[in-house]
Amino acid sequence: MGKTKIAPGFSFKKARIGTVEGGESGVLVWHWDQLVAVLTQIDEEAYSTKGKWFLETGFGLLSGQHKNFDTIEEAIRWVARHTFPDSADESADSAAES
Repeated sequence: MGKTKIAPGFSFKKARIGTVEGGESGVLVWHWDQLVAVLTQIDEEAYSTKGKWFLETGFGLLSGQHKNFDTIEEAIRWVARHTFPDSADESADSAAES
């Protein structure tokens, strides 16, 4: 996954997030050089889901928000739309094309 771009100015990097013993699969979402969100992949065994993602924490306009997403692409589009509302259409269109 690396620092793959998914929307203009956005990139993400895999990380282990220390929310449970042993950590969870997660993604740090960056907009240029700013960390804007931390997403975790929902534990399939504990929650009977497969491949879903959760907004663990957000910064700035995302502070205090928590939300589930079906895919990582959906999560990134939502983060882009709610972090920088002025560029939401451009970011969502580019992410959908990826």
